[in-house]
Amino acid sequence: MLNVRLGSVLLTVLLILSFAKLAYAGRTDWSIEKNASFWREEARLSIDEILKKRDNTRVAKNVIMFLGDGMGVSTVTAGRIRKGQVNGQLGEDLVTEMEQFSHLGLSKTYNIDHQTPDSAATATAYLCGVKAQLGTIGVDGRAKRSDCLSSIGTNVSSILNWAQDLGHKVGIVTTARITHATPSAAYAHIPERNWEGYDTRYFGATQAGQGCVDIAQQLVLHSPPIDVLFGGGRRYFYPNTVRDVENASILNSRTDQKSLVDDYWKGRFIWNKTEMNKIPFGSPEPILGLFEYDHMQYETDRLAYGNDEPSLTEMTRFALEHLLATNQGFFLLVEGGRIDHGHHETRARYALDEYVQFDDAIGHAKQFLKDRGVLDETLMVVTADHSHVFSFGAYASRGSNILGFGSLEQLNVSDVDRLPINIIAYGNGPNYASARNATYLYSLDTNSTKYLSPTALPMKAETHGGEDVPVYAQGPWSHLFIGTMEQHTIAHKMAYAACWGEYVNRDGCTSNGTQTNPKITLMQIGVLFFLLKTISE
Repeated sequence: MLNVRLGSVLLTVLLILSFAKLAYAGRTDWSIEKNASFWREEARLSIDEILKKRDNTRVAKNVIMFLGDGMGVSTVTAGRIRKGQVNGQLGEDLVTEMEQFSHLGLSKTYNIDHQTPDSAATATAYLCGVKAQLGTIGVDGRAKRSDCLSSIGTNVSSILNWAQDLGHKVGIVTTARITHATPSAAYAHIPERNWEGYDTRYFGATQAGQGCVDIAQQLVLHSPPIDVLFGGGRRYFYPNTVRDVENASILNSRTDQKSLVDDYWKGRFIWNKTEMNKIPFGSPEPILGLFEYDHMQYETDRLAYGNDEPSLTEMTRFALEHLLATNQGFFLLVEGGRIDHGHHETRARYALDEYVQFDDAIGHAKQFLKDRGVLDETLMVVTADHSHVFSFGAYASRGSNILGFGSLEQLNVSDVDRLPINIIAYGNGPNYASARNATYLYSLDTNSTKYLSPTALPMKAETHGGEDVPVYAQGPWSHLFIGTMEQHTIAHKMAYAACWGEYVNRDGCTSNGTQTNPKITLMQIGVLFFLLKTISE
């Protein structure tokens, strides 16, 4: 009888462990889901996990913001499925790295003058803590797009500045140009996002004469220098009479003939992964790594064609190693910038593979911080600047290739023309006139990076979406990031957690942004006195 009971207990334990493992790992088939006991146990584990949570109210020594450009809720869901499927799983039940964070909220993304936002004004919101007009960067709502004179005197500082003011290290990692909308909001102040460099086409003598400075020049003049800068966009740092260092067939873009790296940058410059890997972690010299002439390669292409270009995960890992080695606390912005670009082109394969790489970078960062014993003192926030008019559906069967067609059942065949239905479609974009005939549809390779998903309305490039975007948070004060929030509050909540900026003297902080001993209230003193008196008697 005892052996039977022991065997029953062991079986129960094994089942619980299996459920717990399946809850995050992702499944390869759904046969176990047929049993009601599976769902009951999964629900119990979910409740237990929530009940075990305790608010972390220590001061955040480090803050990492992961920004998935264009990563709306539909992208997170489709990206989850894609990530599971590239690993041989069904995909739908996978829990991604960001989804394992302890707290979740939603962010309202509108700009003060636009219902559907752009990446410039949204970056100003979540990095500088104020909402602004579409297309403007690092300025408040008085600045009008492309109007230099209107922007004079409207500069707002960013959380990167607030960290530097207290002597912390700072870094930016992106797969886009380092002068693109998201990263530039951390250091630049300009009323036009396209003024990335002095190229005459967008920015030239008129704007310079009115007192504006192009984004690339603002970057190299930033004082103190940013400690780690990784991304693309070499073209805006060199004269248009100089050929690119990697590809001699193309010229750079600056028409003012300034070589910003040679003449202004006060640090080390690199342009490939080999050079990056030679740099000692914690070295005092600021590092500018520009790994591409323009945006960095899509991850799908980087893996397919290969060159000496680091992945987002590799750049993030280097930045963390480098910043942690200084032991001064840090702020790091990590952008998966090309999720957005894949969507604009309606190339879902690109967009979702970029999401997978972005989520991988988050997972590697979390594990690295855990291994170094600093996870509990690091606030990590994952969010997006805006969404896209990207959707998926079609009643596809479980485990259907997210990039393909719904399975050929009644609900997945059009009841208008009796032809297959794409799982993925966009509200607008270039492929609005896609053919609807059997020969064409069956000839398509929907897994190809060249394939354009069908769209409902005609646009040369697909547009952003206007709905709220997710905010995932873990670490000190992550419980602030719940509910539906205005996007600009994200910067304030990060600063509050770290005692930076306006919150340097909040309760629990010292003037230099470190934690003070908790204040003892009169009631606590009274209780302590009573206990001491009782003991003495």
